[in-house]
Amino acid sequence: MEDDKIIILMDHTIHHNEHHAEDFINLANDLEKAGETDAANLAKDAAKDVENAVEKLKEAREIYKKNKK
Repeated sequence: MEDDKIIILMDHTIHHNEHHAEDFINLANDLEKAGETDAANLAKDAAKDVENAVEKLKEAREIYKKNKK
């Protein structure tokens, strides 16, 4: 049962952070429209950082699943 809870938590965390990345992209687009290029670029960087974190979490989940077989 504990293994199931960990997978559920990982899935939730991945999904949650994917939405953050989308929010950061939307914010970057709004900043660009407002002429705030520097701020927009930082928001894009933040989105990339979150996307990288999500990829690492996905890898961690797969390793965890593999090791629990």
